Amino acid sequence: MSSASLRLTCLSAALVCTAFCSSARAQSAPPQSPTWTLGIGAFWSPSPYRSYSNKAWPLPMVNYEGKSFYVHGATLGYRLFKTGSDEFSVIASPLGNRFLHDDSNDPRLRRLSDRSISGMAGVAWRHLADWGVVQANAQKEFTGHGGGSAFDLSYSYPIVQGSLTLLPTGGVTYSTSALNDYYYGISASEALRSGLPVYHAGGGSSPYMGIVATYKLSHSWLTTGGLRYTLLPNAVKDSPMVNADHTISYFIALSYIF
Repeated sequence: MSSASLRLTCLSAALVCTAFCSSARAQSAPPQSPTWTLGIGAFWSPSPYRSYSNKAWPLPMVNYEGKSFYVHGATLGYRLFKTGSDEFSVIASPLGNRFLHDDSNDPRLRRLSDRSISGMAGVAWRHLADWGVVQANAQKEFTGHGGGSAFDLSYSYPIVQGSLTLLPTGGVTYSTSALNDYYYGISASEALRSGLPVYHAGGGSSPYMGIVATYKLSHSWLTTGGLRYTLLPNAVKDSPMVNADHTISYFIALSYIF
């Protein structure tokens, strides 16, 4: 998942990794009082679209953990209830996909229409136990880009060794046809002017796995790095716009806890 000019190609990685980074800290050591974390990160994530250039970009990281309200990177959440092991929230976040035809070097893709970042909103659940953390969320697109939905289920197991916390994670995201078709489908009018075949993208599941490492440099300073490998569903990789069957996102960040 990807882009927006060269800077926004890496924005999708930022949206994933800042939330991933925040989740790592929240799962391993839930805060006892409201905290702010500010930092700067560098993110790199190749786009699955054909002939896209890829660069790493610095991006700010802002995270907040309050009693009910929280900010995990680009995700805003409000906890409706929380127990010792479970919490249920309403959330809103952007979907980091974006396609700008001017950013492709493929002459056919340059004749397609742009695809914009979508706003998503829904609900999220997290269960914390001795054997790990299970998270699930369901979100629907509300910005007029097809009205599709996405569902995510993941499992992670925080490993704490002194100042170092490792968070290996595996999961799967299912995106509906309406969502995939907006970003990877080709309409009849686009096919006519580009020479590409008409394509309707169906729904599909994207399994992923990744790891985040957080090292506490001092009482207030944290350094974080990680990667995430995602397999693209047939609905995406079969699109004439795409020439990849997976994506890999990398990030590194330095943050200060207030």
